[in-house]
Amino acid sequence: MNLLDQPGGSVFVAECPVWDKSCGTLNGRDHLLIGITSQALRGKGIRGMSWHLGQAYGVVSTGLIMAKHVFKGLNRDMAIQGNSHAAADKLAVTWLAPRDAQLIGPRFNPTIRYCDAPPNRTFAVYISPNRMLQQFPLIHGWAEHWAWIASDPARPTAPVDWETRYDREIWAA
Repeated sequence: MNLLDQPGGSVFVAECPVWDKSCGTLNGRDHLLIGITSQALRGKGIRGMSWHLGQAYGVVSTGLIMAKHVFKGLNRDMAIQGNSHAAADKLAVTWLAPRDAQLIGPRFNPTIRYCDAPPNRTFAVYISPNRMLQQFPLIHGWAEHWAWIASDPARPTAPVDWETRYDREIWAA
């Protein structure tokens, strides 16, 4: 995962395929940049979420560019900062990651331990749109959560029940 300096501060970024060519965050690149704030990573560390931290560095940062599907709109209730329709803006980006990762070792000198991906699971990263384009002009969206979820037997790179889990599929590789 790379650290990118922006007017709003430094942010960790992962590359993602372009699913929206009309966006203003491309700046001539052939990929989108998805940001992960150091605050989000620090919070996972404080809570002892070594798998999430390992996945940030060992699955999300290296695998997001291999995405196979982008779904828009989570079919569940969600309110964020007074927006009672926040779920409609969320994206779910999925792919078959070949391995899982956990951050292990001492706090100031950790390493990543890799293991096989769980069977019959696809990896999903949930992304919110970047609403702070003045401060972070190169960031297309913010990775907020990631997890292994059961995969669709007929379409293993997509989650089970993707047709009802999300509003719609907006891109597929």
